Formats: sequence, C-alpha cells, structure tokens
Amino acid sequence: MELRHLRYFLAVADRLSFTRAADQLHVTQPTLSHQIKDLEKEIGSVLFDRVGRRVYLTPSGEIFREYAQKALKEINSATAAISELEGLMHGTLTVGVFESFSTSLLPPLLAKFSDLYPGVHVTVRQLPTGQLEEHLDKGNLNLGIAYSPPATDKIVAEKLFDEPLALVVGTKHPLAHKRKIHMAALDGEPLMLLTAEFPSRRLLESHFSSVGAKPRIVLEINSIHPTLATVSSTKLATILTKRMAKTVPGLHCVELVPTITRTVALFWRRGGYRTAAARAMADLIKEACAASAGAPGETTVDARKTTS
Repeated sequence: MELRHLRYFLAVADRLSFTRAADQLHVTQPTLSHQIKDLEKEIGSVLFDRVGRRVYLTPSGEIFREYAQKALKEINSATAAISELEGLMHGTLTVGVFESFSTSLLPPLLAKFSDLYPGVHVTVRQLPTGQLEEHLDKGNLNLGIAYSPPATDKIVAEKLFDEPLALVVGTKHPLAHKRKIHMAALDGEPLMLLTAEFPSRRLLESHFSSVGAKPRIVLEINSIHPTLATVSSTKLATILTKRMAKTVPGLHCVELVPTITRTVALFWRRGGYRTAAARAMADLIKEACAASAGAPGETTVDARKTTS
C-alpha cells in the first residue's frame, strides 16, 4: 500500500464520484479505478458499492476512511515537522528593521543566530516604518522590528519593551549639565530633528503643542546617525532615545518631562505564516530584550484603535 492509494481512496470517499475525484487528482478515471481495485485487493474487502452511476461507501469503506484520514493526517504532520527542521538547516530569513535597531539591537543577535543556525541565509533590510509594513504585508519580509503601533491593521505588533525619548546634547551644550528638563522650557530652543515622515517627529510635535512650546527647528535630517554625529560636534540638540545616543561618543541625555515613551515591537503580517527561522529569530530577540529591558509582553497592538 502506498500513500497515493490513501489519497485516491479519500478523494473518492469525499466526493462519492470517480469522475470528480479523478478531476481533482488530475488522473484519468480508468487509472483511478485501477488504483482503488488494487487497494481493495490488498485489504481483502470491497470499499465502494457501485450502483449504476452512484458510488457508496461499504461498511468496510466507512471504517477504512476513518483510519486513512488519521494516517494521512499523521503523515502530513510528520512532513511539516521535517520541513520545519529543514527550514532551520537550509532556509532563508528576511528581517526588516527601522534604522535605530540595525546598529544597536541586531548585530549581537545576528551573530548568535548565525552560530545556532549556520545554514539559514539571513537578509536584513533597513527600512522606514511605512515601507517595512508594506513589505511585510506583501510577504517580502518574514518579520520586522519597529516602533509600535503599526499604521495598518494588516500588521500586528508583539511588544518587546518601552523606551523613553530624551533631549540629546553634546558635552559642550549649555544644557549638558542638566539631568531633567520640562518640554515647555524648550520653547524657542534650536533643535535638529528627524524629518516629518518619521512617526517620532509627529509624536514630538504633538507633545510640544500640548505644553504650549514651539522649539526652533534649524536642521532636519532623514537619518539617525548623521543627526547624532552632528549633535556631538555642535551646540544643537535633538530628541531621540537614550539607546541610540549611546552609539555615538560625546553625547549626554537629558530626561524629558513629561516622559515620552516609544514601544519597540516585533511586526508580523496579520494571519501570515511564521516560518521556523522567523520564530527562532523572534525568540532570540525576545530573550535579549527580556535580559536587558524586562520581559517582553504578548500585547497585540491593533492599528484600528491606536495611531502613531
């Protein structure tokens, strides 16, 4: 008995028609009939009653269908398990990351992942959040790391940790001696900020408006590292996370009052299949975040209820 005998039998049993089953299986009806006869001969019992053009399961056929379904289900499960194993041995993984995570979070994780799964080819794409979500939805990425919440309900976010924004200044800046500063005190202060397409920029504008402050934006850049490098060598200030400020020497962080918090999250395509390699990478990321910033939550953020 071979697997095709089980599949052929179940196709006929489900449709009670050799013609429709043959169409579904893409075989000729004589071929299907011959395979069923071989199966009946091997079992030693008739499985189908043929009355004119109608087909019925015999009592033996009813019993055999139950066990054939179980057998095929177990075989499919075994095949899936082997495919999962193969996926961690010879698979591919494409990760999308927002710029601030590509230098601070990923490098040690990529090294560890490569040690654990040397056969998996990993591609990391640094993308703005909007493009990251778009590529996830299209299936071009297996998972993403970005600030939550997602802008579209096609993406779900699994919370990793929260991190506050801070006023980042060089050591020679007039505010470098401060530990805290109220956002209202930044009214008229010359700032260098990320450009308007960044969600954090829109978030800052909203908070400044809420405290009645209007800083003087003298320079805008659409990249984080040039922003930090410029701040470290001038008397301009910016507002970014402490984590990012630590990647460039010669910077000091001043705590903002009130606190502005961003949520770092894993992004997944809603309802999308999560490959073994993607799940393995996600586990490494969550373990690392739990060790450094508290255990990650399982919160799923719905863009239909929250905006960035």
